[in-house]
Amino acid sequence: MCIRDRYTTGKGASAVGLTANVHKDPQTREWTLEGGALVLADKGICLIDEFDKMNEHDRTSIHEAMEQQSISISKAGIVANLQARCAIIAAANPVKGRYDSQLSFMDNVDLTDPILSRFDILCVVKDEVDPDVDFQLATFVLNSHIKNHPNNKNKEGVKFLEDIETTHRTNNTISQDLLKKFILYARQYVKPRLSEINKDKLTKFYQELREESRNSGGFNVSIRHFESIIRMAEAHAKMYLREYVRDDDIDLAISVMPVSYTHLRAHETPEHLVCRLLLEKKKKLCVNQ
Repeated sequence: MCIRDRYTTGKGASAVGLTANVHKDPQTREWTLEGGALVLADKGICLIDEFDKMNEHDRTSIHEAMEQQSISISKAGIVANLQARCAIIAAANPVKGRYDSQLSFMDNVDLTDPILSRFDILCVVKDEVDPDVDFQLATFVLNSHIKNHPNNKNKEGVKFLEDIETTHRTNNTISQDLLKKFILYARQYVKPRLSEINKDKLTKFYQELREESRNSGGFNVSIRHFESIIRMAEAHAKMYLREYVRDDDIDLAISVMPVSYTHLRAHETPEHLVCRLLLEKKKKLCVNQ
């Protein structure tokens, strides 16, 4: 789905492996600069698995790349600024093996607030028991093994298991090749503008989110979260190949932000936070009237 992509694990990655490394060439005996995973994934995606297994020093080294989209190097007489304009998708496992809803997100994954605030979206994927989902997952795995068997390359006469999702699938679905071309076209040619948006709606939401964070004593809302809302709105407009960001793009980004960062707190569901923000907004409108 992208031009460049790099995959690494938190246990096997180091600070220089993610950013850049300066080493002496064995033949020329000169110092050379070698880019890490974030530099090699410029204008692409960098996938980091087991992000919680990475030590704190290595996680701190990618702060600049996640915020400034660049990496500064000053070693062995080499001073350089490398581009690291990539999206980072990181996956972390709970400390106790299973996610505990009574604990906050930071207590479950053992990650600090500075690194979490640099992610636009936080998603909690729980392994909950659901008969329909379990059946679909097991059917997909079995069909994948049947499809990839060496004797079934021609796929003629091969019987697959019936999937619930495929039985209800309509003809409106597009192929994976067309989806890949669509994403590549949108990433390369579509650049939505922010000139025709409701700026008051964005600023008021940021003020309310900051006030809610201060009153509840939960996660700290900073200007990074405001920038995340703008990026999500631009990404939603880019999906529709629009030249300008509309109000519905802003509404979707605003609805995603509270749901995403509510996981940083304990004893509260995303629905409760959204409802409380709406109720407080209604109370302010009634008082003003």
